[in-house]
Amino acid sequence: MTSNGAAPPVSGARTVTCHVWLSRRLPGPEQHFGLLDAEERGRAAEFLVEQDFALFVTGRVLARAALGSLAGIPASEVALRTRCPGCGGPHGKPRPVGAAAGWELSISHSGDLVAVAVTRGHPVGVDVERLVASDEPGIPMEYELILTPAERAGVAALPAERQGAACLALWTRKEAVLKATGEGLNTPMDSFTVTPAARPPAVTAWRDDRPRPRPRIALADLPRVDGCLGALAVLDAAAIAPRIRSGAEVLAERMR
Repeated sequence: MTSNGAAPPVSGARTVTCHVWLSRRLPGPEQHFGLLDAEERGRAAEFLVEQDFALFVTGRVLARAALGSLAGIPASEVALRTRCPGCGGPHGKPRPVGAAAGWELSISHSGDLVAVAVTRGHPVGVDVERLVASDEPGIPMEYELILTPAERAGVAALPAERQGAACLALWTRKEAVLKATGEGLNTPMDSFTVTPAARPPAVTAWRDDRPRPRPRIALADLPRVDGCLGALAVLDAAAIAPRIRSGAEVLAERMR
């Protein structure tokens, strides 16, 4: 750490530390509305469902508390800039600016769980998804368009009652990759293959027409929390060293 609490930039790292905070959604999220900037307040006001509003606010507040903890500054001094690389609108992946510049950030939520992942100098993606039991055994229909032939064969070889969870594990790994690269769902999930749920996570193949080679991508699974599966992806890394932390603790520390 430097004197102001910020880690120095990482160059040529093989194993990258990824700080991950997990938290349930904030009760009374409107109490923290003032911590958001004008664009975030505008986005939050568009949510019609209370849970969606609470998850969005919790994600942005937790991100500021986490970044403030790493950078050694109050959460209120953490600024985030969100710009879509396609249309330039105020949506997409938030990026720390100002006093917290240099850290990379990703936010995800599902059910009541919010995850914030932060690295230094390496783009990161995090995804958490709640596991919901399917009424029908086998591969759920919603995964039909995201599986490559190799992934489908691996899932099909499992007992029918395990196939839904295996598909969700693949989904979280793929979503984390696309959030790390910044492509999001603009890139089809079946354009690349990841390892089966029972094996250490990794990207094994890409099928696209990009003219330049893709960066090295490291993957790691998150522990199951509140019935949610999760995954991390970090670019230009050979491996990830996750540091799982309590979101409630950093919120209590930085929101005083």
